[in-house]
Amino acid sequence: MKPEVSYWQAFLTHPYNQMVVWATTAAGVFASFPYGWDALALALLALAAVEVVGLAVVPGLPPFKASVDQKARRAERKAKRERLLSEIRMHGGSSHLRAYEQMSQRVESLYRMASDTATSLSEREVEQLDDLTVNYLAMCLSDAAMRAKDGTDHNGAAERKLRAVSQRLAQGGLAQDEEQQLLRAKQEYEEALARHQRMDIRRSALEASLVSMPVRMEEVYQMVMTAPSAGKLSALLEESMSKLRTAEEVNFDVEAAFGIKSETDLSATYVQPPLATPRQDRVTPISVGRRTAGSVGTGGARE
Repeated sequence: MKPEVSYWQAFLTHPYNQMVVWATTAAGVFASFPYGWDALALALLALAAVEVVGLAVVPGLPPFKASVDQKARRAERKAKRERLLSEIRMHGGSSHLRAYEQMSQRVESLYRMASDTATSLSEREVEQLDDLTVNYLAMCLSDAAMRAKDGTDHNGAAERKLRAVSQRLAQGGLAQDEEQQLLRAKQEYEEALARHQRMDIRRSALEASLVSMPVRMEEVYQMVMTAPSAGKLSALLEESMSKLRTAEEVNFDVEAAFGIKSETDLSATYVQPPLATPRQDRVTPISVGRRTAGSVGTGGARE
């Protein structure tokens, strides 16, 4: 369930509004010394009128809502990143964390580049790459969980027990209920072996994604650095997001198999903001489709 963003609360707690409140209150207190309590009451009345007008107007302004949503997304990414890093440490770490750190540095550099009016890269597009780094960190968690369980030979144990059950069934002379129980056990062992084989394939795909995603990030980064005003950034970003969605499906399968709680669905935790009107020569930000409850959505340096 998506937590609602309170624009009213954001207005009331905004530093500028707090400055107005404290300045008006202080002015009323100082004015009360020569002019009495009437001056303080008048200042508080004026402050209340300003706050009512502000609450009626400011929270509905698109620029203000976009700013609040951006801060909410940033806070959500930070919380997810901290949880994922904590889980990775609990599983013994991942050898791909160095690649994650490099991706985070690239994203931070792209944020600075997006603030330059000479580039066609928008900050919303960089946020999508920032989400990508959080998803990459979730894949690192899956990698760490798999490596932590590599020492357990479940596959070999299942094969041995399957052979024992098959031999016992081949011998015959079993009661009907015993034979049914052994047949169910044989079916479970065969299913376990089939699942293990599928997991090996998924692990290979996950490893390939962990290697390819930093390369794709580096490709985007180098293109922006060498041609910041080029109009081809959206196509490359869309390709990157498409590849990421494929990698996320693999990651979700691995998480489900190892009992890892997914932390990658950023779109399920904050409201997608309306995209600002792009300035001239800017590329149109990419709209990332949300996934259904059975799959993982998209998602790090911007905090």
